[in-house]
Amino acid sequence: MKKTALLLCGLILIPILILGWLSVRLEQNQQQLIQHQFQALVEVKLQSVDNLFQGHFQRLEAVLKSEASVLNSDTETSHSPLALRQLIKASPYIEQIFILSPTRERVYPRHDNATAQELQFLQQTKTLLDTPTLFAHTQESLMTTQTRSANSVAPQKSTTPLQIAQAPYSAQLKSAPQTQRLTRSGENTRSAETEMPPLSTSSLEVVAADSHVASPTPKAMPKAEPTDSGWVAWYNNTQLQHIYWQTTPDNRVIGFAISRARLLSDLINLLPDQSEIASKNSLSNAVITLKNSRGELSYEWGDATIAADTLTPIKSLNLSHPLGSWRLDYATTSLNKPEQNWLEKLLILVITLSGLSTLGWLIYREQTRESRLALQRVNFVNQVSHELKTPLTNVRMYTEMLESQLDDEQVKQKRYLSIINNESKRLTRLIDNVLSFSKLERDSLDLTLQMGTVQACINTTLDAFTPAFTQRGIKPVLTSQCDTSVLLDPHCVEQILNNLFSNTEKYAANSGTLQIECWQEHDYSFIRIHDNGPGIDEYSSRSIFDQFYRASNKLTDGVSGTGIGLSIARELARKHGGDLILESTPSGACFLLSLHTPISLSHTAVKGNL
Repeated sequence: MKKTALLLCGLILIPILILGWLSVRLEQNQQQLIQHQFQALVEVKLQSVDNLFQGHFQRLEAVLKSEASVLNSDTETSHSPLALRQLIKASPYIEQIFILSPTRERVYPRHDNATAQELQFLQQTKTLLDTPTLFAHTQESLMTTQTRSANSVAPQKSTTPLQIAQAPYSAQLKSAPQTQRLTRSGENTRSAETEMPPLSTSSLEVVAADSHVASPTPKAMPKAEPTDSGWVAWYNNTQLQHIYWQTTPDNRVIGFAISRARLLSDLINLLPDQSEIASKNSLSNAVITLKNSRGELSYEWGDATIAADTLTPIKSLNLSHPLGSWRLDYATTSLNKPEQNWLEKLLILVITLSGLSTLGWLIYREQTRESRLALQRVNFVNQVSHELKTPLTNVRMYTEMLESQLDDEQVKQKRYLSIINNESKRLTRLIDNVLSFSKLERDSLDLTLQMGTVQACINTTLDAFTPAFTQRGIKPVLTSQCDTSVLLDPHCVEQILNNLFSNTEKYAANSGTLQIECWQEHDYSFIRIHDNGPGIDEYSSRSIFDQFYRASNKLTDGVSGTGIGLSIARELARKHGGDLILESTPSGACFLLSLHTPISLSHTAVKGNL
């Protein structure tokens, strides 16, 4: 019963534990999938902002190209200091202009006739203007740019001024051509949408630098193509500055320093304001921040109730060149504390556990009830068997007494008494089997060892079966070498032989000779019983010693039996330190019985539970 209870507990707890583990794993996988999908959507949204900025730089580049084309139309007049200063004053985007000769010598502005603003610009850009490689795209610079661009799209931690690279570099924009352009200086209205010339699609990142750190001078200046152009990102007192440069057909370089304030204003105007966010009900529970190279907040939009500085961004994106040291951060409260619904899951587990426990209790109660009923039946059979054994003993005793008092002429009466005696013996054997089976099941069968011979046990059993064998056409032939007195349990040995002879009587009728051999080796006695009956097929031989097993064929159908005889015989043989096996034979059935029969207790101990 304890094993059944433990088994039921295991059957209940194991599914509950597996269900709980699967629930936790499913919840974790679902959260990871949601976070992965959400981060992918966030990256697309941040990338769209980056593309928006790139579009603005392309439109600004188109305006500056137009200004450069005007300057290149008449170099004598347009390159004069007065014309250049008027262009700077008229353009809202240009802060300063510089011109380099084909040998990359500075042509404008010059120290001898420079204004105060121009002198300050020359001081700030001394490192840049003394580095002619910034204004030419070699293969090496393009490969470096592409490598930096590949790293720029990955989310990174916040950048501090100490992490900013120390050398400015020049590169082209990455986004596709845009269809809108900005207003040139001197234009009152925007022109119709015109498609801009295609630009390089190389993905770039900015590497910021301190303008006061000198860059190494190249050994040889590569020759630039007349149509070469690019953007230079550099730092002036940790402030990001931008220069757009372009080579002329005569290999000069015209550079435009962009107004930082106007550029920042234009970029922020591209982003949505809070009223637009509120009207569209977008970015609920989320906020996007634009931070400069020093990690300072430049602009934010989204849910006004969220303090962005108190949240850890779930996604960061470094902007493309020429804003590569700036980044976009996306923070939200939706994924920081996901709803786990543990109470609901715990309730489901408790309900499932209660249901399985109730089912297990019902099964256990039913099984316990069946076990009690089975035990009651067994006890009843045992009690009945004990009650029957006494009257059967009396029947046998009085039958034998009557047989001894009859005359030899009273053949008919003797035959009747013989039948009564044989049937009472058969019932006695059946009752002994039932009682032995019950004791073996309870492991309460003990052997009573005494000195005797195995041959005497065989003779006693044969005497009991002689009338039945004679009637069934079976002639037992005994070859015995077991007349040595040994230690054994006569009742146990006789019960084993009774079961074997009873099988022969039932299934080997009219089979002729029944060979019985007995011999002794060391402390063991062996008995081989071989009949000439139909035998036992290979399939039945595998289960012949199982409890309640009875082979079903035309020879066994109609033959009474309980199916426990051979099972009891083998268990009794093993109790006696031996075994009972079925040997292979060409004809009939052959059983070999081995018994541990020492000559005395001091000689050796009986194997098994004695």
